[in-house]
Amino acid sequence: MNWLDRIEQNVPVVQSADPIWKAAEYMKSSQLNEIPVLSGQNFIGIIHARDLLNTDSNRFVEEYIDKDCVSVDGTEVIYGLPCSITHQIIPVVKDGIYYGSIKWNEIHRCLQDELNKLMLVIDNSYDGILITDETGYILHINKEFEQITLLNKEVMVGAHMNDMVDKGLFLNDSVVMKTLQSGRSYTNVQKYKNTGIYTLVTVTPVCNQKGELIRVLANVRDVSDLTRLQEQLAESKNLPSRYPTELKQVRNQNIKSSGEVIAYSQEMLDVLDLVYHVASSDSTILLLGESGVGKEVIGKVLHENSLRYEKGLFVKVNCGAIPPNLLEAELFGYEQGAFTGAKKAGKQGIFELANNGTLFLDEIGELPLDMQVKFLRVLQEQELIRVGGTQTIKINVRVIAATNRNLERMVEEGTFRLDLYYRLNIIPITIPPLRERKDDITPLLGYFLKKFNEKHQYSKRLSKEVVDQLLMYKFPGNVRELSNIVERLVLTCRAKVIKLKHLPNIVSECNEIENKLKIQEGKPEVDLQILNAEGGNLVDLEKEALIQALKKYGSVRKVGKAIGVTHTMVLKKMKEFGVTLNAIR
Repeated sequence: MNWLDRIEQNVPVVQSADPIWKAAEYMKSSQLNEIPVLSGQNFIGIIHARDLLNTDSNRFVEEYIDKDCVSVDGTEVIYGLPCSITHQIIPVVKDGIYYGSIKWNEIHRCLQDELNKLMLVIDNSYDGILITDETGYILHINKEFEQITLLNKEVMVGAHMNDMVDKGLFLNDSVVMKTLQSGRSYTNVQKYKNTGIYTLVTVTPVCNQKGELIRVLANVRDVSDLTRLQEQLAESKNLPSRYPTELKQVRNQNIKSSGEVIAYSQEMLDVLDLVYHVASSDSTILLLGESGVGKEVIGKVLHENSLRYEKGLFVKVNCGAIPPNLLEAELFGYEQGAFTGAKKAGKQGIFELANNGTLFLDEIGELPLDMQVKFLRVLQEQELIRVGGTQTIKINVRVIAATNRNLERMVEEGTFRLDLYYRLNIIPITIPPLRERKDDITPLLGYFLKKFNEKHQYSKRLSKEVVDQLLMYKFPGNVRELSNIVERLVLTCRAKVIKLKHLPNIVSECNEIENKLKIQEGKPEVDLQILNAEGGNLVDLEKEALIQALKKYGSVRKVGKAIGVTHTMVLKKMKEFGVTLNAIR
């Protein structure tokens, strides 16, 4: 910066031989507390108003000159200024010649401008950067740090590092805290809860001229690709030396962990607390919850944390995916010649395959009534007879059933046996939908992003705006939909950072509807259009508004055009609420 370009010409000067009264008048007219003193064109110091109080106004300026004042030569950079400036003006002097003065407000503006440029440099750094004060309060994180960690700047800045550590956001020891405590530099590998990304963190103490700690600077670089390769190499080397006893020890130490269970919300933590409590028992478990919430994952956790993990398999079967005429043979097996096309040696059924282990029966609500009777007998007696056979086969199987249907309502409708319902409903566990456990969304995003990056050999990241948009989304398909969205983004986005424009339209459209619903909430009248439903129970009102809009316009496309969304969005809402055109005509 050239200070000569910043000179203000309206700063008056006095000569050393001038009387005091003249200097006082100049200071009064210019509203300054000091003015430069010259000898001809040469700068010799500053005279201060405070030094002129109660003095003879006819005395000369040269008697009161401050020759130790701060000045610049016009070529110095702004960072070369002294830390403590008490003057309203700074004279610009080159080779002893006075060129003019710069007022403090101009210096302040320049300093602010330079600070803004410096922050831009920090924000555009390839490395993630975190800065704290000398007590551990976070002053700044840059964009790259946000991308690497998925930690929100608004949440981080102003928080103390201890709070971040207590929340478990850092999965290794915080080297920032080590530097704060010791005043020394540290380098370590760090892993973050939200993303699972490995980073190389170098933390440096920043001290003033007295050697006092004033700031702590952390440089964070993504080394997840390198770490993954190192892990693969180490795994390949250690594979021959692993023993079953070591694996058992590791499992016992991590009994409450599973690779695909991501739970940070209180809702899911409560579910897992119950899961781990009943896992060791042999009681039948009924897992309830919407499609895609992770019922199979919870089933695996139950099996892995039971004694059956050492003795038998975890066998899963979808009751709705097997044709009814084949279901009995698949579940119970069959003997030689039991039916046309049967194998000569017969075949074990799924129950026999799961002997001494766990049988996970998904979509149990799809089980036909005639099969429910036979299924109940196997559950109660722990024995079965193969199709076409006469011999009773004893089994020892723990059953974990799962469904997204309302079994109580099915019992009332006569499509599900009451005795089987009671037999299955010994320990019911309801898994909440993703929209009711928002605290899990960010960690799940990080988990799936890491998973699909590794699977497809990418290193994509999510921008903060994308994360914010996904946090607003209700995820009707729950965790399965979130997983699918992340994999689609990893595969279809060609940029390193995934941005808003890469999100599927369905996300932004659903969020737009949600926002408009919130805006309309509290108005006295209910509009017939979907996007203007408000008040009370928004879900019920939105469904009613959809029905009325369909009655009014007669077709899906016309409704979409009238309310400003795509017809696919209208169809999605119809499916969500179970509304058909035939039902309203």
